[in-house]
Amino acid sequence: MQFGGSERQPSSERKLFVTQRLVVKIGSNVITEGATKEKPLNAEFIDNVARQCSELFKSSVEVVIVSSGAVASGRNLLHIEEHDIRDKQVEAVFGQPTLIGTWVEAFKKFGVVAGQALITENDLEEGKNVLRKSLKHGVVIVNWNDAVNSDEMRAFMRLADNDHGAAEVAEAIDADTLLLVTDVEGVIDAKGQLIEDGSQINDDDIFFEGSDKGTGGMVTKVKVLKDLAQKGIQGIITGTKQQDFILKVAKGNTGGRTSFQSNRN
Repeated sequence: MQFGGSERQPSSERKLFVTQRLVVKIGSNVITEGATKEKPLNAEFIDNVARQCSELFKSSVEVVIVSSGAVASGRNLLHIEEHDIRDKQVEAVFGQPTLIGTWVEAFKKFGVVAGQALITENDLEEGKNVLRKSLKHGVVIVNWNDAVNSDEMRAFMRLADNDHGAAEVAEAIDADTLLLVTDVEGVIDAKGQLIEDGSQINDDDIFFEGSDKGTGGMVTKVKVLKDLAQKGIQGIITGTKQQDFILKVAKGNTGGRTSFQSNRN
């Protein structure tokens, strides 16, 4: 894990934000949209996220980004035909440097240091204090260490594109909000209408739209965020169409997306 000393401005800007510690989870389908072998990641989108999270960090809001995309990025680079567990691990080996490098360079443009934490399910509990302390120095990019072993890779495939993993990170650092960024604006019902109040959602309400990049699904997201809300952490599903979608959530504006309000006092 790397971290450095980004400058933070003591400012009244902090008063604009209702969140104090935010976890932003970026799905593979968003971060690799429009990707090619020459450009395996959506750098423009990453720059946009970095700009918003840099503003939060400079206003003393602590931010973790749980970033999918290592496997998908490696796939765009290598074009491996087979896709068993070992092949996905190989894709992660080549995709992870590109992923973290793109994030680091994006934050550098805004004067903020980005650190990296490659974690496994087993070491998250032990490393949570280091992770919390790192948030004072910069924005931390978290990804699961997909290349470690087959057990971790199988877990990755089961964990629905890091949705469960992002929730575990949010719990470990005692975040107040988990924001799941996807390619739709929230949970859509069978009539094509956005459901804004997540507490009212049943599985039968969800209209399914699949993705060929990630392994996650909307049913999983809903379950994860309902469970998290019971533990005192607000959960939100958002798309990327609204300008400054991360900053708006940090200011308490949950309109136009699906939110799961916590019972935290």
